[in-house]
Amino acid sequence: MNAKSPVRPGVLSGVRVLDFTWKTVGPWAPRLLTHYGAEVIHVERAGGYDDHRYNATPSTVTDEPQPAQLPGTKKVYADPQFNTLREEPKAGQKKLYAAPYFNTLHHGKLAISLNTKNPEGLKIVERLIRICDAVVENFSGEVLTSWGLTWERIHELNPRTVYMSLSGFGHSGDWKGYRSFGPTAAAQSGLSLASGLPGKPPAGWGFSYLDVMGGWMGGLALIQGLLQAKKTGKGCYVDYAVTEGAMTMAGTYMLDYQVNGRRTRRPDFPPGNRSIFPSLAPHNTYRTAGNDRNGQHWWVFIACETQGQFESLCALMGQAGLALDPKFATNEARVANQDELDAIIGRWTRARRRYDIMRRCQEAGIISAVVQSAEDRVEYDSQLQHREMHPIIDNPEVGGDFAYEGYPVKMSRTPAFVHGRAPTLAEHNEYVYGDLLGMSKAEIAALREREVI
Repeated sequence: MNAKSPVRPGVLSGVRVLDFTWKTVGPWAPRLLTHYGAEVIHVERAGGYDDHRYNATPSTVTDEPQPAQLPGTKKVYADPQFNTLREEPKAGQKKLYAAPYFNTLHHGKLAISLNTKNPEGLKIVERLIRICDAVVENFSGEVLTSWGLTWERIHELNPRTVYMSLSGFGHSGDWKGYRSFGPTAAAQSGLSLASGLPGKPPAGWGFSYLDVMGGWMGGLALIQGLLQAKKTGKGCYVDYAVTEGAMTMAGTYMLDYQVNGRRTRRPDFPPGNRSIFPSLAPHNTYRTAGNDRNGQHWWVFIACETQGQFESLCALMGQAGLALDPKFATNEARVANQDELDAIIGRWTRARRRYDIMRRCQEAGIISAVVQSAEDRVEYDSQLQHREMHPIIDNPEVGGDFAYEGYPVKMSRTPAFVHGRAPTLAEHNEYVYGDLLGMSKAEIAALREREVI
């Protein structure tokens, strides 16, 4: 396939990024720049592929392996979308080059294959660095150095290039060689310990929460580096440690220890959905009537910040007398008796539908919101649909139309775009090696024959 790079409108049009990222935290950062027109060249190993091309992470409820599956055999899922087969397809069967998660992480990018363990491949890397505005990777600290690509060497090849590394612990210090991923950063930063319900073990922050948040912070850092290079004409080295970024999100707990001497490891911690800064009650999620199609319960969030809101909630529940009960008459009393109060509210919500509760509470001036699933947000959320947060793009490699994640920031003069689907494997080899580096078709074919690309 001789794919060309499309014309890319946006405030970053003309910026070119060489992308050695993989997994989640790394790919997210340069992908954010594609929404504003940057040309991102994603490098995958020759003869292989990015892990996420075939990692669909299917639902254990709706996409269980077929009963006939035996240990050691290939997983086959009920939903054909997840059957991302690596071997050649049978007659009439499409080969899927990109699983859904890969499409989310890499849409709008170009893709090339390159063997960086081959001296010829490393020479090509150096040529690419000379024509790129930024180089991004999320390996551990010793990988690029083992290629001979120290920051000093990168700066020598292209003084204007911004080099950004994203790693768990940074590229200096005793821990620079440690491997990590999102849950590692969550645990090391202290966020995992501060999650969950009171008296229960830590629940964690979701499998890849810190990968995604780290990617956003990395994307901002990359833009800052590019802005500095534009102003000064000199590139810079951006060394971003995801664990350190995660620690900035634990400020409340650090402040609580500094001011009040309270540790996170105590019987009433973590607070779950309750509010402790400031202390408010009621402030929780409550089960409602009904379940989703996977059998998960539906929930609604309700909070009262003022006495008037609590009195309105009592009237809405048909229990106006609660506001006069000494156990609930003041916010301080309600905080002290939260378990009993939550049980009362929970009995009221359990017999009602979640959106009806939210609507009735909001009409009465009470803070309330439905706890939505991913399906709710993507398929049914009218606000996100109005904001065009999940644009539909045709991608034949995943079976046609596919809902992509858009860019949440709306700018009047320089709007964000979704610049096409994720690339197929090595789709842009001829464009990058031929058009950008000036190699002939014969040279490209010879490199492919020698397994350099």
